[in-house]
Amino acid sequence: MHALDRRRIVTTPLPGAAAPDAWAQSTPPLRIGLTLPLTGIPQNIGSRSATPDSGLDFLAGFQMAVAQERRGQAIEVIEMDDGFDPARAAANVEALAKRDVVAVSGLWTTAHALAALPVARRLRVPVVGMRSGADELRGADNPWAFHLRASANDELQAVVKTLSGMNLATVGILHDQDPRNATLIQQLRAAGAKVSIVQPVDVANRAGLAAAARNVASAPGTKSIVLLMSAEAVVETMMALRGDGPAFLAPVCTLSNVISRSFAESRERALNGLGVASPFSNPAFSRTDFATRFREAMTERDLDQLTRSFTAFEGFVYGSVLTRTLVAMRPVTPTRDALANALRGRTMDLGGFPVRFDDRQVGHQSVQLLYKFSAEGTLKA
Repeated sequence: MHALDRRRIVTTPLPGAAAPDAWAQSTPPLRIGLTLPLTGIPQNIGSRSATPDSGLDFLAGFQMAVAQERRGQAIEVIEMDDGFDPARAAANVEALAKRDVVAVSGLWTTAHALAALPVARRLRVPVVGMRSGADELRGADNPWAFHLRASANDELQAVVKTLSGMNLATVGILHDQDPRNATLIQQLRAAGAKVSIVQPVDVANRAGLAAAARNVASAPGTKSIVLLMSAEAVVETMMALRGDGPAFLAPVCTLSNVISRSFAESRERALNGLGVASPFSNPAFSRTDFATRFREAMTERDLDQLTRSFTAFEGFVYGSVLTRTLVAMRPVTPTRDALANALRGRTMDLGGFPVRFDDRQVGHQSVQLLYKFSAEGTLKA
């Protein structure tokens, strides 16, 4: 088997958690499956500060959420490594279904979701939370996919709303070769942005990228810039816009796909002031009870560095929603069909973090526009 296969049974009660009862002791543990990139790096990511978080951050957050929310119920978490490979993620979902998991989580990108969701649908396995902003994956036509983050279109609308409020919604766009960017540009226009120029770039050509950035900045009418590209290319572009020579001082914004711990903590001066749309507030600074529980859980396990990890926080969100739903269904042993039915239309408040699955099966779609403070190495609202 190519995938790394691990399993962990969460049984240690945290302070304030209910002790296991007779029902929990006599019932086999529920199994939750995760497919995550625990090894390897994506092919399109280089060696600069844009290095992405691995699935290990997500796994830590997910495990701690299960421990906090299980209420004495024995839950076995089985994680499998997909090595950033969508085909392996799809194979992992099939393997996990054979292990009788009640649900799966952790699909890492839109490519992973596109590969794995048809498998989950065929096998009738609920997928609760995935790291994809694709609008086409959200809808009642896929009754086994439950989303817990805003779409890329939601993020673009938040960007346009902010720029419009400053009378700066005439934007220049730089984008890489991702085929989904054509749809994002259409959505940007539909959200009310006027587009001064659309500039495709080859992110492997650093000199060409810098020239393209300067071309967009100097295009007639450009009042702000939107970057639709990987984190590494965003760093290179910002260095071209605000490094040597005349600096482009108007707003520059990008989407949440760039967020990693290394990106958030980078002190690269050219990134200062960059706007980043995020489906979650910064877990290191949020004052909600939910974020506080997350930070305390990470600190309790001597994982203080993960209190700043958006990826770990996302795992904590997904694990919390899934485990709380399973616990609410007892004493009946949840089946996959019963879990999916319980999630549809479900409303819960995790502590300042509201969740309600709508008719598109999206449970949380708030967007925070965060700004880079390079001197502090932070992203703040």
